[in-house]
Amino acid sequence: MKRKYVIIIISVVCLLIVGGLISYTILSGNSTSLFTESSSKASKDESGDDWSKYQVYDVDLGSGNVDITKAGVYNLKGTLKNGTIKVSTNDNVKLVLNGVTITSNNGPAINIVKAKNTYIELVGESKINAKTSDSLDAAIFSKDDLYLYGSGSLEVSSNKDGISSKDDLYILSGTYTINSDNDGIKGKDSVSITKGTFTITSGQDGIKTTNEEEKGEILIENGTYKITSSLTINDGKFTIVSGTKTSDESQKGLKAVKEVVLNKGTYSISSVDDAIHSNGNVIINNGNYSISSNDDGIHADSSVTIKDGEVKITNSYEGIEGYKINLEGGKITVNASDDGINVGGGNDSSGMQGGRDKFDQDSGGLLTISGGEIYVNADGDGLDSNGSIKMSGGVVHVDGPTNNGNGALDYNGTFDITGGELIAVGSSGMMQNVSSSSTQNTILVTLNSSMSGDISIGDISYSPKKQYQSVLISSSSLELNHEYTLKTGSSSQNITLTSTVTGSGSQMGAGMNNGMMNRGGRR
Repeated sequence: MKRKYVIIIISVVCLLIVGGLISYTILSGNSTSLFTESSSKASKDESGDDWSKYQVYDVDLGSGNVDITKAGVYNLKGTLKNGTIKVSTNDNVKLVLNGVTITSNNGPAINIVKAKNTYIELVGESKINAKTSDSLDAAIFSKDDLYLYGSGSLEVSSNKDGISSKDDLYILSGTYTINSDNDGIKGKDSVSITKGTFTITSGQDGIKTTNEEEKGEILIENGTYKITSSLTINDGKFTIVSGTKTSDESQKGLKAVKEVVLNKGTYSISSVDDAIHSNGNVIINNGNYSISSNDDGIHADSSVTIKDGEVKITNSYEGIEGYKINLEGGKITVNASDDGINVGGGNDSSGMQGGRDKFDQDSGGLLTISGGEIYVNADGDGLDSNGSIKMSGGVVHVDGPTNNGNGALDYNGTFDITGGELIAVGSSGMMQNVSSSSTQNTILVTLNSSMSGDISIGDISYSPKKQYQSVLISSSSLELNHEYTLKTGSSSQNITLTSTVTGSGSQMGAGMNNGMMNRGGRR
């Protein structure tokens, strides 16, 4: 795959129309185009290219198809009712869409057959509508590198893809509204987006790459995205920096209205708003994720499912949030200033829209843990469900809050544990035990004062990163009526589990009366 580095130079584009105009007609096949050669020269612009060495042409689209066969800056104006802008040259070409309307009923509206690089600058409001074929499958179709940018807007409608490059596709700025039956924005080797505003409604993927041999890359540095599609990414490397603290608009990293499906890849996401967001479902099948967010690390209005991969949320308000959360495998690390894993939302006013989550008091939510290695470090609740929690497998370690207004575990319904290993430590004020309907032996111990240091009982050990005053341990290795020595930091005590769920939680705890401990002396 070719590697290209674009130097972005922000300046004012000067396409001045001055005196000394020469008009002539170029005949190309059966198409006739009216070009007006201008004595004015373009300058460097956002693309970083020096256009002063190129001739500038004014092009009247009302004359029919436009065939461009030599280098230059082509200032397109008017309406092309049924035709194509065709580029075929070995040099650089810049197309300036100056409030144009292009309709093509038999192929791409802009067809770049060949060029060294093609640049499309947006000036004013332009519209493109194309009905094309399987071979030339986009309203804007390019076989070579394609750059789009500008202060204007572009509305694209297509029965196939919206904007497509068979090489690298770069979008530096601009406002884009894309409605496509297939993919919205597609590049073979790469799609690189510096900034812009994107509203994409697509039948298939919103943004994608297709190079299967060298693994096409998607690089998103900034921008505002509203993608109505099933956003599916099969592989690639992604570096996404989204948003500024001063903006009032949504500034999410990866977002789709219907579904986000991430099958593989390497992702580095830093966002002011949610890093990964779906108004429907988020499904992570594999991949490596490094996430830092001022809001949620991963959020879905419906469900979040993580099957495999490594997910590291280094910073978040709430780490993983959804109406239903299914953790089936992988290695998951969550650091959150509020709740770590949150089912059913919460009193979340940190989001860009503010206010409470729409399902914050809904008791139908469910957190299901069946596998994986999960670590949660939360200043709020560690595992929080406004509904219920079910755990049948996996290893879960929770460093919960040090304040008594939250707990390492917090649920409104039931918490049934039948398998896996769970160690949850934190403050004692709101700590809950698991439900009495659980079948795996579990013990909850409330200490007289806050402790720090390693915890061990039998062959189970854990090293909390914070102070704690409550310790909950659930494991298949714990046996009923067996005396254990529980070590917490420099202290220890003898404990015998007298029932499947032993110990008491806070007054909010469903397991408060589910058995008591026989304690030996402190030594």
